Amino acid sequence: MACRHKIRLAPVNHVYQVAADDSSLNEHGLFRFRLMARLKFSPPSFRILLLAWGIITSSSLHAATIIDSIDPQQYRDEASLYPSVAELTGAIFGGSGVVISDRWVLTAGHIALGKTGGTVTVGGNSYTVQSSIVHPNYSYPSNPNDIGLLYLSSSISGVAPAKMLKLDGPLSILGREATWVGHGLGGNGVFGAAGPLDFRAFTNIIDVMGPAYGLTDTAFVSDFDNPDGSTTTSGSDPTATRLEGNVASGDSGGGVFITVDGVRYLVGISSFTGGFVAGANSKYGSISGATNLQLFHDWIADETGVTAIPEPGVFGLCLITAGLALLPRRRAAK
Repeated sequence: MACRHKIRLAPVNHVYQVAADDSSLNEHGLFRFRLMARLKFSPPSFRILLLAWGIITSSSLHAATIIDSIDPQQYRDEASLYPSVAELTGAIFGGSGVVISDRWVLTAGHIALGKTGGTVTVGGNSYTVQSSIVHPNYSYPSNPNDIGLLYLSSSISGVAPAKMLKLDGPLSILGREATWVGHGLGGNGVFGAAGPLDFRAFTNIIDVMGPAYGLTDTAFVSDFDNPDGSTTTSGSDPTATRLEGNVASGDSGGGVFITVDGVRYLVGISSFTGGFVAGANSKYGSISGATNLQLFHDWIADETGVTAIPEPGVFGLCLITAGLALLPRRRAAK
């Protein structure tokens, strides 16, 4: 499988939580967290924002920021290839989710909070959330283990569930081009996230695991490269992908997909965004962070019965190995 790799960034030390001081930096010159709908963070001056809408932002759900020179319709057309990505509304936060069976929707932990009685809209129809499950190790408003599930009161019709892909270990996702899909704020890399409501998909290389930026080890991260090479993150390949972009508010719970042998597989759930300067607002140079599903397949299967599919090459190799192991026994039996 062809993978385009970027240089990994060196790790930085952790950040510290504060109440709401936008300008305070830790001893490494990093923005500290500001919790609730906005989080501040950083290397060397890094802001992080949960991608939900609600609580602080009371406006209706508004999707990704895109390359300013590309027609936004191309990003909408890309999103249409991922009909399993739903819009979620209800208590606390609204955002996005991904249908993984006729009754189960996978989303971010902070979106699943209090979502019983909420609404999932997908395939032109709306469904009521009967119950919600948040990962037992998730604690709002932190980012580790930011994953949750919604169980619907009736079955979804006319929408094929997304298939989850089991790779050869959590780090196997690095260097792959992925497509991030969600219902969130629009905008572009020059002016940042803004309304109105849009459903978009963008492409980006999965650069690093969270710890490279001092973030959680349950997330992977991509950066938003300007096509002119002027705003890439330090040590990263400045080349933009065909539909480069960044997540924005409202994209939380949306899906991150990779394509293998022509099949689109779900590998991540959008969780947060951030930037290396104050006011990043999903502009060029910002980052997109997603929960790495390679770490949560067992939990998802235990709760829903939905399992991930082994990567085709790995599955084929397993079958060959199993077949070879049986040969001596068959011969002995003759």
